[in-house]
Amino acid sequence: MLKSIPNIHIKNRVPILILLIYILISTVGINGSIYILDEAKNTECAREMLESENYIVPTFNYELRTDKPPLHYFFMALSYKIFGVSSWSSRFFSIIFGALTLLITYFFAKKWLGIKTAYISSLILLSSLHYGIFFHMAVPDPYLVFFFTASLFLFFESLQSRNRLIIWGMYICLSLGVLTKGPIAVLFPGLIMLVYLLITKNFNLKSIARLKPFEGLIIFSLIVLPWYLLVDYKTNGEWTRGFFMEHNMERFSSTKEGHGFTFLMTPLFVFFGLFPFSLFLFRSINHIYKQKKEDVLIFALTAGLVILIFFTLSSTRLPNYTAPAYPFFAVLIASFLAKIKQFNPKPELIGLIILSILLLATAYIGLTIEKQFTVLIPQLLLLTTGFIGAVFALKYYKKKKFIFVIHLISYSFIIFSFFLSGIIFQQIAKQNPVSMSLPLIDKNEPIAYYKKFNPSYPFYLKCEIKQLDNIESLKYFLENHPKACVISTLKSLRDVNYQEFALKIFEQKDVFENRTTVILMNKKRN
Repeated sequence: MLKSIPNIHIKNRVPILILLIYILISTVGINGSIYILDEAKNTECAREMLESENYIVPTFNYELRTDKPPLHYFFMALSYKIFGVSSWSSRFFSIIFGALTLLITYFFAKKWLGIKTAYISSLILLSSLHYGIFFHMAVPDPYLVFFFTASLFLFFESLQSRNRLIIWGMYICLSLGVLTKGPIAVLFPGLIMLVYLLITKNFNLKSIARLKPFEGLIIFSLIVLPWYLLVDYKTNGEWTRGFFMEHNMERFSSTKEGHGFTFLMTPLFVFFGLFPFSLFLFRSINHIYKQKKEDVLIFALTAGLVILIFFTLSSTRLPNYTAPAYPFFAVLIASFLAKIKQFNPKPELIGLIILSILLLATAYIGLTIEKQFTVLIPQLLLLTTGFIGAVFALKYYKKKKFIFVIHLISYSFIIFSFFLSGIIFQQIAKQNPVSMSLPLIDKNEPIAYYKKFNPSYPFYLKCEIKQLDNIESLKYFLENHPKACVISTLKSLRDVNYQEFALKIFEQKDVFENRTTVILMNKKRN
């Protein structure tokens, strides 16, 4: 594969190949509909920011949104300004930050562990089930993972070097992380740094002084404080209270938005997020724990395990939360696989075959449950590439072709991820209720929603959707706007006797959600 890139030194061919593969995976379905809740709210918030030219106070549906700080809104708004407002432009910088995360992981691993480990770590990330999808989405997490990873890599570098620019770079990344996700972006890396210094018995005044904490405080204050102080002033403290109390303190101590799950889900998120090479994670950790030779591997292990344990203890759990662990676990696994001749991978390869079959079965069941997607079942044949690769990997392992086995697994699952992204972001996206119902809504008329609605509507309608809280306001709105539509959900209308004055013109279950979208219009409209 590398030989197909002519006239370029081998050391430069690897990152070029990595980027080409990443672009192939991450851009599949980039123009697919915005329909996932988090994407919808973030993309619309950025659109309203661009429209109002108010880059201090974030709003969704023209009301204050306290969920997130602004950095990802800024990047989305910039993309809108350059390319126009669209689903693909909202995702553009997420893909860019995914590429940057991939590259810094490669160059970090190359410097400390060699080009072979660096290359394998890139293949692990590229072939993982979650990586391509994760950095495809218009949410703040792709930005956070880059700044999080970069800050920790620079921290490790700063312990080995007295280069002031490296230390400043670490603080800049920490600060930009706080502008992306809030205090977790500095507290979390700080916890990892502390644990690592304690483990390596370097937690002393000399090590702390080397990190120039006072200079870091100045950098942090210059980058972070201006926006946080301005938004607090502009909203009379409302944004500050909502963000820090509800979306930070309560998110850790209590379940938010139904994202609780059992604590066992956290390791499963990491396992399936990094699948297929996560099958080698346990043996990689065990090997590193026994050896305890290379500081860089101890550091990567510390970072990965702290992330895993932290979100196991947290009350709110999502697959995206554990994504910062991916680069560190990828480096661990790659370092182990670079020495593949020293162990027997047969148990992992058999597990890979079994889990590949289970993945196909799960996809089949998922499409069967969602009745509108049963037509996509034949396309599951495209996802057999992972299973086929696993079978051949077991065959060639017996012939001692270990490097070929790694390539076989990685490229078969890269193809798997390519087709999976196509199904999720193109085929399934076309069937979401927002896309299906938009032709029914007259954009020249006022639009309202009753109690709850799919948050993708404001992004596509590009106007404020008025809130209606009771049946009287619902009736009044439709009577005064005979050609208007009201968006709601089946659950919100369950105990509402609207049949006397309104007609249901659309009903469809939201994609992989418990919510069903409903659209009402005046009964006398026609």
